[in-house]
Amino acid sequence: RRPSASATPEAVTGAAGRAAGTTIRIGAWSAGVIRGGQEEVDACEDAVQWAGPTIGTEDGYEMRTVVIVGHDYCGFDLFATLRVGTRVTIGTPRGTWSYTVYANYVTPGRGAPAAGLYWGDLTLQSCVGPDTGFSYLVRD
Repeated sequence: RRPSASATPEAVTGAAGRAAGTTIRIGAWSAGVIRGGQEEVDACEDAVQWAGPTIGTEDGYEMRTVVIVGHDYCGFDLFATLRVGTRVTIGTPRGTWSYTVYANYVTPGRGAPAAGLYWGDLTLQSCVGPDTGFSYLVRD
């Protein structure tokens, strides 16, 4: 698996005005992605890489899953229940990678503990109604 030869993604201004340099795209929708924790998620400015290795080096077979999260009320609700077959791209300064949704799962409770719920090469997570949803993707 190698990054595509597509053009370098444009920098996106992230939290605190810093350039994120990484963009997630789902159809016509896009957002910056930064690494961080709850403070960055609560800022509602970017999707947040919550866990996992550097994007593009993930390996779901080795349980090296990239996890990107965002609050539903900040516009990241689509992460929770993407249709199987949906393509997602992530552009970084190192290249652009494409992923396809193979499954999703909703667990009871908002902000539910996610231990054991990160699968595949990429997991996208957001609340959906009173629950927490996960979309699972494999890199193309």
